[in-house]
Amino acid sequence: MLRFFFWSLLLLNAFLLAFNLGYLGHWSLDTHEPERLKMQHHADQLKPLSAAEAVTPVDAVADKKPDVIACLEVGNFVQADINKLEEKLKTLALGERQSRINVVDVATHMVFIPSQGSKEGADKKAGELRRLGINDFYIVQDQSNLRWGISLGVFKTEEAAKLHLNNLSNKGVRSARIGPRAVSTNKFAYQLRALTVEEKTRYDAIKADFPAQENRNCQTTAYSKS
Repeated sequence: MLRFFFWSLLLLNAFLLAFNLGYLGHWSLDTHEPERLKMQHHADQLKPLSAAEAVTPVDAVADKKPDVIACLEVGNFVQADINKLEEKLKTLALGERQSRINVVDVATHMVFIPSQGSKEGADKKAGELRRLGINDFYIVQDQSNLRWGISLGVFKTEEAAKLHLNNLSNKGVRSARIGPRAVSTNKFAYQLRALTVEEKTRYDAIKADFPAQENRNCQTTAYSKS
């Protein structure tokens, strides 16, 4: 019996020694990475990802180029606003992406007092208007049929002209009337191209100083650049 236990212990120790030395393989599920790779199919074809391939969807969103506004137009500005506006636009440093264009604004309805026949007659009528408290007018001196008449305002719509004529009538002006008149007034608009979101935000702060002006998409019609 003792001899049996002696040989059993000897065989068990030999078995444990062989197991620890790896002669019998690893039975544990907690294997190291090299052994795990050996157990995978085609492990020799595995390769590490490059930095570009390893970009996650979140990283891709972060690296997305900012949206760009193709072309924004603002106006129409009168000459008196030009210097103030251009000084502010310089802070955007748009260079060739900024241009100024001439815009022709045509009014077709004129409130006027007919020709007085001479400069003296026109000056006399002008004095009468001033005594009624009306100072917004000018004496027409061109070679048209209105020479030595008095313009009291030029309007885009007939409705606006009629409203002005009614106001003048209430002040005592009886000889004024409405007639067609095309008067071109040069104004200016600005085109700003390829604006980034950050540039558009800075532009909006500039635009706040000119609330009467409107933003619009750049028109396809040709303008003369200045």
